[in-house]
Amino acid sequence: MIDNNSIESQDNKPPQKFPNLTLTVIGLLLLVTAIFFYPDERLKLVQETTQPTQMLPPTETSSPTATPASIPTAESVSQSPDYFAYPSHFGTLILSIREGKDIHLFLYQPFLEDWSGIGFAGLPLTRITNGPYQDITPSVSPNGTKIAFASNRKGPWDIYILDLLSGETQQYTDTATYDSNPTWSPDGQWLAYESYQNNNLEILIQDIDKTSGAITLTNHPGADYSPSWSGQGRWISYISDRNGVQEVWYADLDSRQDDNSVRVANLPGLSVKHPTWTSDGRYLTWAIVTEEGNHSLVTWDSQYPDRDPIYSGSGDWPLWTGNDEILYTIIEQPYENYLAAYPGFENESQLMMPAIKLPGPVEGISWREENSFDILSNFESGPQSTALWEPEDEDIESLAENQKDLIHMRNLVAPYPQFNQDAIGSFSSLRQTVKDTVGWDFLSTLENAYVPLDYPLTPNVNQNWLFTGRGISLNDRPRMADWLILVREEFSNQTFWRVYLRANTQQGLSGKPLQEYSWDINARYSGNNNYYENGGARSQHIQDGYWVDFTELAEAYGWKRFPAETYWQFSESASRYQYFAYTQGLNLETALLQLYPAGAIQNLIISANP
Repeated sequence: MIDNNSIESQDNKPPQKFPNLTLTVIGLLLLVTAIFFYPDERLKLVQETTQPTQMLPPTETSSPTATPASIPTAESVSQSPDYFAYPSHFGTLILSIREGKDIHLFLYQPFLEDWSGIGFAGLPLTRITNGPYQDITPSVSPNGTKIAFASNRKGPWDIYILDLLSGETQQYTDTATYDSNPTWSPDGQWLAYESYQNNNLEILIQDIDKTSGAITLTNHPGADYSPSWSGQGRWISYISDRNGVQEVWYADLDSRQDDNSVRVANLPGLSVKHPTWTSDGRYLTWAIVTEEGNHSLVTWDSQYPDRDPIYSGSGDWPLWTGNDEILYTIIEQPYENYLAAYPGFENESQLMMPAIKLPGPVEGISWREENSFDILSNFESGPQSTALWEPEDEDIESLAENQKDLIHMRNLVAPYPQFNQDAIGSFSSLRQTVKDTVGWDFLSTLENAYVPLDYPLTPNVNQNWLFTGRGISLNDRPRMADWLILVREEFSNQTFWRVYLRANTQQGLSGKPLQEYSWDINARYSGNNNYYENGGARSQHIQDGYWVDFTELAEAYGWKRFPAETYWQFSESASRYQYFAYTQGLNLETALLQLYPAGAIQNLIISANP
């Protein structure tokens, strides 16, 4: 039982009016650069700026989509810590963003502001961690001086704390298991975090000085994860699948019951993610994906606990700022991540800023009220990451004009173990990274690599990039042996698959525990009509063990996944989960013309899907 007197309570703040956001502003606004929402002075400054002072280098891939050209910057931003000493109404975001196979923390001020007459300025994406490891799930302390985050920099996943005043990083947990997703108590004296205990995710609490051992907050056969400490200090929300579906719960620290877990009112959805509180602890917002594939934010009012949550906008990772005047969100798309913001007050019903494309997948987001950063002087300006492989020094135009050779790979098992000369370097590097990360040579055998134009592919299933020498079809045998699992992802009317590989060594040194249900394609053959019509079934529980996200690694090396065909429920091959292509920004016709004359591919181009 938790000592209730050891965790500081806070007085309740007056209830805040919740934003009344309407459906009409969501859809297209998120995909259109709605720059007209900026005041004229801000727009003028953005148009005049040409060079950022500290810009995130391109993601470690040759894909042209990796450049963060749409991120607004200000030439007048100074590196001097004194310049950031002025108060910022909008504060500073801390983002965890993937760069190739590594993930680092960044500071970012998306809004431009006039600070006491000095002029408009903002902080571009500025890296504050570096190295060949992954730093994820940042959480800023209540006083804004520290960032707790998870990292595998010493092997296992542990919690670390970065001091924003000194720039020093100290290890907080030191275990052989997975510790991640820290959240601070309002008084800054405690951390709650998720931990993989006995093949199951649970929530632990520990005082910041570690005067005693960690306290187990949840203890249930279901997975409990993604904790968030309320502003009142007495509740910690989290996600649990103890009822067979993902739902939002909270632990009542004042409860005298052995089980202090309370289920909040939930809405049905394919997945539930990232609950976060307003600063006063009244409202709890999280993300759901509906059966229709809509990615929505919903908010529950703790003063009316029996009422269903209300719709609060579109998004996948919500974050309330400290004063609850802004609701930030990460918007996940099949190939990009965007940052957007909604006003946290009732008289506005529009996005506060354009949906800003980010340079890579996001693995965490937090917020700091102040914008004074003494540690900026401790870091090099925009340190460059090591390239994942060495692509040929050619632009897209020259790629389209030049004829390419097919290169044979002797140590690859496939009907035709060949690749376009531009794709072979990326594939070889991806294969080695997967082998090193997973512990087994997953890509040593493929169902297909390059195939000739007369090769009999599955009828009515578009896998035409295989003809270019830039595509692969994965070997399906690991899935049959439960060493590969699929997670279904819905985006509006399209179904995508995320491929996970089981780490050979289940000691926490590779991969992470899953937080999503896997999809069982073989269930369609079980005799259950519903499973047959649905193309399989969702797993009954979240799969245990440590798993590596192959889809994310493939994307880092430039290999694109594709949506399932619209009839995938009735054809296993139409799911296309095995199908990836190294497109380099080319369209299919241009890639085919590198190998074939125009007359040979005419019918193939006409029949190809977009």
